[in-house]
Amino acid sequence: MIKSQLVKQFSNPHGLLGHLAGRIMATRSTNVERNRWIVELLDPTPDSQILEIGHGPGLAIEEIWPQLTSGHVVGLELSPLMSNTARERNQAGVDAGRVSFRIGDAQRLPDDLAGFDLIFGVNVSMFWPDPAATIADLATRLEPGGRLTISYMPPPTSDNSADAIGAELLGHFITAGLIDVATDVFDFDPPAVAATGYRVPHATSEASNPLAHRSPQR
Repeated sequence: MIKSQLVKQFSNPHGLLGHLAGRIMATRSTNVERNRWIVELLDPTPDSQILEIGHGPGLAIEEIWPQLTSGHVVGLELSPLMSNTARERNQAGVDAGRVSFRIGDAQRLPDDLAGFDLIFGVNVSMFWPDPAATIADLATRLEPGGRLTISYMPPPTSDNSADAIGAELLGHFITAGLIDVATDVFDFDPPAVAATGYRVPHATSEASNPLAHRSPQR
């Protein structure tokens, strides 16, 4: 009973079990490594404008903000508990004006969250009731040529493989009108997948490379 209640906490941590879920997310080695991997894939520039959806304890933001000078990273989180935890972890970035946090739902984003060079989420899409609609909306929040990356690592007991999840995400990306879509797979146990697509630049009218797949990274 307690285990099932704890698992449910990962979508919106709150209360005593939420504190435990947050601690697990912040310290589990695969989670720490997965966030570092995503930041390496994103490869932000010093002036990047970035939005992370569902940042949890703020591990990726902690890796990103020291790389920014004129750039800025916004963390959006449904859980006030996780928003506060991530703010504490990244208070130096907040004080430097390179990090800010918002409480909100990825499926109902406010209009002012737009114009990003990079939007990403780590292990969040499985909590969206309508991932296709959410991804379509996120695509409109990108600057022309901006990049959306969504990653997922299935639990060891899951019947879903990284390839299957990646293919599903790529389908949503293509439907959303993103171009140069591709997946990267990291050889965790089980493997993690990251799907990436770009908003069409102003000068481009047609999608290219509708289905691409890069080799696993180790």
